[in-house]
Amino acid sequence: MTPADLRRLQVLTCFPATAKELIRVAGLDAAAALITAWPGQTFPVPARIGGGTAAGRINWARLVEIVGEIHAAAIVRHWRGTDLYVPSCGFVQWAHIQDDIRAAYDQLTYDGYSHNEAVFELGIRYQIAGRSVERVLSRHDNKPRESRQVEMPF
Repeated sequence: MTPADLRRLQVLTCFPATAKELIRVAGLDAAAALITAWPGQTFPVPARIGGGTAAGRINWARLVEIVGEIHAAAIVRHWRGTDLYVPSCGFVQWAHIQDDIRAAYDQLTYDGYSHNEAVFELGIRYQIAGRSVERVLSRHDNKPRESRQVEMPF
């Protein structure tokens, strides 16, 4: 998971709140590094910067190894002595791919492809079964819709 991936995915409605908080506390680069290193894991954050116990020192060293000392300190200050769930964001990545598939389907059918031809092309392009493409097409987008309401001048 790269910082660019997180930046692109965070607009989706299914983006985990924990990932948003991790980005806010430690920054995009550190969040991406943690999500890449420990996806879906619960990490016991030391109660003190540097660790106050033997286990705390081990966890501090592990955290510093992944995100660096400055970001590790920010994480400890925020989550001190609690468990930090590091989201995997795999579901969010799949949601983004689904949005891409729906957009590509719209473009292909606009360009003259039949439904079956478009499903075939997308199955090849994304290396998924045609039935999976059909399921994706039957679902709603994951991106928040922009409001199209017009304010009335009163």
